[in-house]
Amino acid sequence: MYRPRGNRTLSARLWLPLGLVLAAAAATAWVWTVRHQPDWLWRLIDLQVYDAAGDTLQRSQHRLYTRRFGDGKLPFIYPPFAALVFYKLPFAFGTLKLFVTGLSAASLVAVVWASWGMLGYRRDLGRAGATLVVAAVALWLEPVQQTLIFGQVNLILMAAVVLDLAQPDARWWKGVGIGLATGFKLTPAIFVVYLLLTRRFRAAAVAAGTFAATVLGAWALVPRASRTFWSDVMGIGDQVGQGFISNQSLNGMLRRVFAEGPAEKPLWLLLAAATAVLGMGAAVLLSRQGRELAAVLTCAVTGLLVSPISWTHHWVWVVPALVLAVHLALTRARTAGPPPLRAAWPLLPLVLALLAFAWPMSLPGRPALTPQGLLWRLPYDAGREHHWTPVQFLAGNAYVFAGLLIVGLAARTAWRGHRAGAGRGGPHRGRASAGGPHPDTLEASVPTGGRTP
Repeated sequence: MYRPRGNRTLSARLWLPLGLVLAAAAATAWVWTVRHQPDWLWRLIDLQVYDAAGDTLQRSQHRLYTRRFGDGKLPFIYPPFAALVFYKLPFAFGTLKLFVTGLSAASLVAVVWASWGMLGYRRDLGRAGATLVVAAVALWLEPVQQTLIFGQVNLILMAAVVLDLAQPDARWWKGVGIGLATGFKLTPAIFVVYLLLTRRFRAAAVAAGTFAATVLGAWALVPRASRTFWSDVMGIGDQVGQGFISNQSLNGMLRRVFAEGPAEKPLWLLLAAATAVLGMGAAVLLSRQGRELAAVLTCAVTGLLVSPISWTHHWVWVVPALVLAVHLALTRARTAGPPPLRAAWPLLPLVLALLAFAWPMSLPGRPALTPQGLLWRLPYDAGREHHWTPVQFLAGNAYVFAGLLIVGLAARTAWRGHRAGAGRGGPHRGRASAGGPHPDTLEASVPTGGRTP
């Protein structure tokens, strides 16, 4: 049973002042940037879609999946429950923008805080300071910036999942957050599978029941929209360009290679199935070994890879990945390997942040520098992705290859931990040895807790 406890500590004298300064600087820079480019950074075109979809339910629910909404003329491709949520929110659009942006910022901080807890750190000022440090850096990573710029809800949904999984298994409501997130967007359903595979059947049942309640409730309130969505759920997703550069999934990568030729779908299904088996198998082993954050992150990345659509703003799971990278830098620099290797570990979070950073760029049609990821320096749109050079292909699928690397490393680490546990006469169940974490672990086991028989 998962019971998050910990005795790891972080220096409040170092982390708290640093966190306060960095958080204030990052937030001030973001507000300043938005105020100087409101036409681009404060339009929140995806939030326009959610808001307009809610209005459509009131007037003509049968048009929910045929209309185009907002300045971007975009389709609504989510379950009717998502539209109902925005239909019930009592805000004008200007207030709605502030509400969703503020809730997203709070969700970012909450995910970082919970991630430190899943690594076994105490609830103290040192952890609060480290939370502010990582959140300040994460605010300027491309997936987070894209989520805020578009007015998406990915940070909010990630927080619902992470805060849910960070709860002890004994809590009867564990699974509610995952169920609600799945009702809003279908992709968090992979965490229901994760709960089943890790034998947390009550939490899985709560998650599945909550999701079912969102479906049945929406069907009772908006039956025509529900019938349209659930009768053609895959066809609705085809309304968007799945080969566009920002679709960083296996399907998106293959569509950039094969367009929509006959080889694309069978190859995608084969690769997605293999990735799902490897990734979920690794997540289960990591969870059994007490490495819950690494397990959750592996599950999330697996879901992003195998999903038909994973826009760059879906990759907000880089936030808990950054927490794990900082943790590894702090612990491995003292314990793992020869001195040159120990000296290299602190570079891990730096490299991750630099690769995912939203750099100031001048892009066509925008008069000023805007925060964008490195992907957007490549030629894209109008089929130009099909003519990339090999180097451009690697750079243009950076999230996909990074995700595959994470799944591969997680599988290697999980298998080593499994073999080490077998060599000690039984499976490792998440208790740290007196000598500290094994040098080959992806994440140190949670002391005095984790998963117990």
